Formats: sequence, structure tokens, C-alpha cells
Amino acid sequence: MKMNWYPEGAGIRSRVMPYLLILMGLASHLSTALMSTCMGIGALILLFDIARHHEALLAGRWDARMGKVLVIFAITLFVSAAFSLERGRSFHEAVSTLFGMLPFFLALFYVRSWRLAAAVVGAFAVSAFLNDIIACLQVYFHLNFGWGNRPVGFSKSPTFLGSFMLMTIPLLFLVPARLFSHLPWKVFCWGCSALSLVVLFLTQTRGAWIAFFCAVIVIVIVERRYRKACLGGIAVLLLICFVAFHAYPEYYARAEQTFNPEFQSNTERVLMWTAALQIFADHPIVGIGQDEFGLVYNRDYISSEAKERPTDPNNPRSGHGHPHNNFLKVLSERGLVGIAGFLLLHGFVLVQLVRALRRVNGGLAYAFALAGILTFIGVQIEGLTDTNLQLAHIARTYWMLMGLCLAAGQMKDDASVMSERSQENM
Repeated sequence: MKMNWYPEGAGIRSRVMPYLLILMGLASHLSTALMSTCMGIGALILLFDIARHHEALLAGRWDARMGKVLVIFAITLFVSAAFSLERGRSFHEAVSTLFGMLPFFLALFYVRSWRLAAAVVGAFAVSAFLNDIIACLQVYFHLNFGWGNRPVGFSKSPTFLGSFMLMTIPLLFLVPARLFSHLPWKVFCWGCSALSLVVLFLTQTRGAWIAFFCAVIVIVIVERRYRKACLGGIAVLLLICFVAFHAYPEYYARAEQTFNPEFQSNTERVLMWTAALQIFADHPIVGIGQDEFGLVYNRDYISSEAKERPTDPNNPRSGHGHPHNNFLKVLSERGLVGIAGFLLLHGFVLVQLVRALRRVNGGLAYAFALAGILTFIGVQIEGLTDTNLQLAHIARTYWMLMGLCLAAGQMKDDASVMSERSQENM
């Protein structure tokens, strides 16, 4: 039986793209290489579809404002790169940044049915489950990756793993109830969300812990209909954390270090943030160029009080390559021009998600829009203490989810859609 991924009259002829999106969902937590391969093929298909039937592809998913925002953002990237200390390196980073946004457009343009949305979310859930299981096994068997007893999953560090959990928990908690018609898939996704919450705790990533609780506060404020249930869930969660902190003192010590000004990780971050502001003060308009913070900071701006220095004194790039803050990295490397483009782009995406949320009162489109907002909040708040969006595999998954949530937020959740989902869904 031929899969019907698009609704009648959609006008989109690509039969490969849905499978690429499903593969991207599966690769999200597991493989940067597979994600890159899918993105490369997807880029070619997207260019072909734009050339052959762009009106059908862009209908209802593209407006002049989005195009202007993207153009402005791209211009800010290349202007900063043009004045970089190492133009070749910075232009390469600018192109990589734009390429990393490709999953946003692939999901936004091609996800037009609940069936395809369900397939992508299902693949994403499988990917998250495998990542969570590996992370739990790493803790259980005390596998040491240079981070103590902190799991890394398929990521390179527990900090990166925490970012993936912030993207996984809201999506797999909010959308399964209405997205899947079969109970096993609902239970599987909810179980993955709960397991991801456990893994988030195990990562001991303090910035991700803070970001998660900020997202919880937002859902309590937004979801007035379920406020009592949310508050009850928070109370239970705090109780579990209290018990866990007493049972495992290392986790309590980690939490206590969050606001300890004497803790080395905290003092080093403050020193790097201060240096980033100093770099910005010296290069306020276009910054020093993308991917130049490591060179300039370790060579010219590192404090005499800093203990975390380059491992090779003759190679400044062997030290910290970022200031552990998305906004300060952009500000120091791209200046006022770059930070304006960064805020415009991400602010536009957030506004679109909020508008999608307001268009509907409950339902599946509402759940996707809310999941997108919570993912946005979690990743951006964690980005105040870690440069998570500078990592390709995190940024690509983030943009894929933003595109998926915006696409789903624009679909109708009427009786005909519900009938389609119950007949054809996973």
C-alpha cells in the first residue's frame, strides 16, 4: 500500500522527503553523520521542488517577513565574517550556521499531515529512548568518560546530553495523547519523556536543571486549565529530588554548587563572561569574527586569575573556545550587528510559536505549539550558562523541532483530521 504522506491538493510531489524527515528524527540523538547526510539530500530535493513547484511548497508556510528575517540574519553573519581576524574560518562558520538551520525549513515545508508528524515524532522518540538507555547504562556501570559518574549518552558531554533532554521532555510529554491513536505509542512516548527527566537529573548539568524548572514555571502560567495538576506534579518532582539528594549526596553537592561563588566552574565562567564583554567593548560593531573567541580569549584576554588555561601554551585554541554563554559568544564574535541578527531570528521564531498557540484553543496544534515554546525556553535559558546552540548536532535537532512545531501549529485539528489519524496513524 502506497504511503500518503500529504493531504489531498497539497501539490507536493516529493515522495522521498517524508522518509528523510523520519530518518532525521531517528538520527537526532544518535548520529550527526546520518543527520548531515539526510540534510544534504534534503537540500537538493528542496531546491528542485522550489524550482519546479514553489507555489505549492511555500503556500501557507512562507511569508515575506520570514524571508526578510532570514536575509537579514544571513547578512549579519557574512558582514561579521568579512571583518574577521581569520576570514576563511569565519565564512566557513557562517555557512555552517545557515546549513544547520536547514532542518527547520524541511520540517516546516513538508510536514503537512498528522500522519507524517506522528512518524517523525515516533522516530524522534525511538532515538531519545536509545540515547536514554545508553546514558543510564553508563551511570549504572560507572563508565568514566572524564566527567566522573555523569553520563554522556551518544553526546560528547553531559552538558550536551542535558540539552537533548530539554528538547525531548516537552515534546514527548505534550503531543502523544492526541497524536497517536494506538495506546502503546502513547505510553512509549510518555515513558521516554519520564526517562529523559531521569537522565536530565543524572547529567548533573546545573544550567539544564535551571532551564527545566523555568520551562515548568511557564507551563504552569500558560496552562491555566491544568494549573492544579501541574503544581501537584511540581510538588511530587521536588519531593523526588529531595529524596534523591539525601540518597545520593553527590547530586546534592552538585546542586549546592550552582550558586556557590567560590566553586571553580562558577568563577571560571564569570571570568570568561567578563572577558567576552571586554572583547565586545574593544570590537563593538562586528566583533572579532565567528569561531575566534578561543583564539582571542586565550591569547589576549584570559584573566591572571583563571585556572582553566590552554593545555598547549603555544596553541591558544587548546583552551576554552567559547564563553559558556550563547549570547556573549555572539556578542563578542559578531558585535552589535551579529547580536541584532541573532535576536531577530530567534525572536521571530518565538513570536510565530506564540501566534500559533493563540490561534487554537486546545487540541493537537496547540500541544505542538506549546511544546515548541517550552523547547525554545529550555534551550535558550540553558544557553545562558553553556553555548549549546554552537554545537552542530544540538542546533540541527533544535531547528528541526522548531520547524516541526510551527508546521503542526498551522494544521487543522478538525474531525476530518482526527478521522485520517485514526485510520492511518502509527
